[in-house]
Amino acid sequence: MTTLSAAEDRKNYILSITIIGVLFFIFGFITWLNGTLIPFLKISCELNNVQAYFVTLAFYIAYFFMAPPSSWVLHKVGFKNGMALGLFVIAIGSLVFIPAALTRTFGLFLTGLFIQGTGLALLQTAVNPYVVVLGPRESAAKRIAIMGICNKVAGAISPLILGAVVLNQNTTDVVERLKTITGIERIPLLDTLAHKVIVPYIIIAIALVLLSIGLKFIHLPDVDTDKEEDNATATGAKKTAWYQFPHLWLGFITLFLYVGVEVMAGDTIILYGLSQDIPLATARTFTTFTLLAMVAGYLIGIATIPRLISQSKALAISAVFYQYPRLRLLEDELPDAT
Repeated sequence: MTTLSAAEDRKNYILSITIIGVLFFIFGFITWLNGTLIPFLKISCELNNVQAYFVTLAFYIAYFFMAPPSSWVLHKVGFKNGMALGLFVIAIGSLVFIPAALTRTFGLFLTGLFIQGTGLALLQTAVNPYVVVLGPRESAAKRIAIMGICNKVAGAISPLILGAVVLNQNTTDVVERLKTITGIERIPLLDTLAHKVIVPYIIIAIALVLLSIGLKFIHLPDVDTDKEEDNATATGAKKTAWYQFPHLWLGFITLFLYVGVEVMAGDTIILYGLSQDIPLATARTFTTFTLLAMVAGYLIGIATIPRLISQSKALAISAVFYQYPRLRLLEDELPDAT
């Protein structure tokens, strides 16, 4: 009976990890579409570089405003229902791209991105702690690395798919034609270009709604995070303020800096390539290479943590290597003393 119970527990654990991995894949796929959307919207909505990067701002500012309410929602409806709701909200944001493309209204695109970011804030607020407490704490880094691979593999794939649709040779031809015409003649070309995102985002919305419905019928073990907090404070005085948890605010600062640099790497590299006169057909793949490099880092983490190195030491080493290329760039920019 004990053996059967252990086998059943392992089966449930594998199913749960697989479902969470699918969710990490989904929000990685949606998130890293922005690297392709930035140059696409810059062309179709005739934006300058500053305006184009409002794509990133509208998407990630939703995390700032919606993450705290997301924790309240999860407390009320539970983790699984929160995940399903997050998927549904992302689908709504994807559907906003339809009127945005039909009217070629940049503000509507930003609205859709904000709604997507809201859904992703709810989804990530649910799945990130879930994957940590789903198994032993000492192997949490390995589970996070596996989820990171799901996220970044999706991020490597999504720019290739969307890029093949909206930044293909036809788009390059349109860009060349736009250089030779002015005034009202530009409008039909720009409208046709903007309409290219409609079908991909309809497909995304349908897939997300189906997954949201399916998630309601899939069993996921309940995780009581309040109990986890009680266990953590059982041997000491109860903490009531955020600044009494140094791991919390130090982690906040670390993630703020890390995500900022990660997003800059993925979202700016295509426009950077275009600024260096690299053809659009080539530059559109640069985000994929960036994400594949991140996948390599996750694989190293899975192979070495905690078998060869502890989580804390791995974090310290990663921080050093993280800054090394930036120091080299700064060194290259300094005048030669000789």
